[in-house]
Amino acid sequence: MSVSLHASDVTDAASLPRRHWLGLSLGLGLALAARGGLATPAASVPATDKRLPALIPDDVLLDYQRFLAGRDPVGISDFGGPHARRDVIEVLLMQQALALQDGELRLGLTPMPTSQRLQAELRSGHAACSATSYWREDFPQADGLLFSDALLGEGEFEVGFYTTPEHERALSARSLRDLQGLRVLSNRSWRVDWLTLEQLGFTELQHVASWNLMPRMVQQGRADLLLAPFQPTSDLSMTVEGVRLVPVPGLKLRMRGTRHFLVSRTHLLGPRLREQLNAGLARLRQQGVVRRAYEQCGFFNARVAGWTRL
Repeated sequence: MSVSLHASDVTDAASLPRRHWLGLSLGLGLALAARGGLATPAASVPATDKRLPALIPDDVLLDYQRFLAGRDPVGISDFGGPHARRDVIEVLLMQQALALQDGELRLGLTPMPTSQRLQAELRSGHAACSATSYWREDFPQADGLLFSDALLGEGEFEVGFYTTPEHERALSARSLRDLQGLRVLSNRSWRVDWLTLEQLGFTELQHVASWNLMPRMVQQGRADLLLAPFQPTSDLSMTVEGVRLVPVPGLKLRMRGTRHFLVSRTHLLGPRLREQLNAGLARLRQQGVVRRAYEQCGFFNARVAGWTRL
């Protein structure tokens, strides 16, 4: 009943047929854009091929591989440590959920440069699922998509306002009014994030297509803040591509909505995958694994329990 991920389970961009690309590429996405797209549509996949293409953002795949360090994802029970974060842990939870239910459904992770490209591949049936969760509210038009049961329920998603350690004005903020005049980076495709910031009165919102670009923009002084989940580090800091960011102390934001894995409605095995995934997630939740995983990676963080919620 193994769905373990090894080097052969990550799709090699060089072996992918050429297809149209949507959006902006970055990192591994640049290599993919130069070489092509995904495998053949689900309708032409042989019935004996059970390695399902699961789509994952470029930066998450890199941290996931660093976190695994050659370990079998199904056997991991400690979800903390270097490179652990919410997105990485969700890839583990998906694989462990499937391992509990259906050992024939194996995942092959394929990096995606943008959320738009990921959605297009799922809607077309060229991929089976996402390997990380997405806001249900980000998909008012759900054509071509199915949604797993909620991985994170209403009110469970809390984030901090992250900036550089040298940004005195941002770090001295003690109220929403103090923050409202600062420049915040986000992505219009992240509907929940963008609408939440607008509703809170932030007027200096800047759209950035890729998450990986945001920390460097804050470091360069082109913006002041970005939203990010709290980290398991001793000071709640995070380091992205060599850029260290820290949260504005005492303030946090609770996002409204629920998060789910995306499953392709048009992929041959999509309905079966969702059924088995939901059953496995229910068992993991009953065993306390889901909550422990989010706690150990720092996403559910007791150290910010007393912070002011905006």
